[in-house]
Amino acid sequence: MGLRQILEATYEGRMTAYRRIFQEKEGRTVQEEVLLFKNVPCALSWGGGMQKRGRTVEQEKLPHIRNEARVFLSPEIELPAGCRVIVSQHGATREFVSSGEGIVYPTHQEILLTREGMA
Repeated sequence: MGLRQILEATYEGRMTAYRRIFQEKEGRTVQEEVLLFKNVPCALSWGGGMQKRGRTVEQEKLPHIRNEARVFLSPEIELPAGCRVIVSQHGATREFVSSGEGIVYPTHQEILLTREGMA
């Protein structure tokens, strides 16, 4: 079994991704989302220290949460930066507002995801 097969055996999650596009409709520019991928095998990792996980940021007296995580997936998947990503893994589903630029390796790729919301 090669390194790629070993890594892919850890992909216990499923990822769905949407890309934001701007189109002109009736003389106005509107933002729409286009489905890029659905149920792509992946592994979500919160990794790093607690500084990056569930950090509360005060914003106009409302507690605001900002999380960063990484998703690992096949190197063939082309996920542009700025996509909305939804990952389901271990019985939990998390929505991320933005994806970073992927770091691609021969065996896998990793993409930084950002999640924001109210505490």
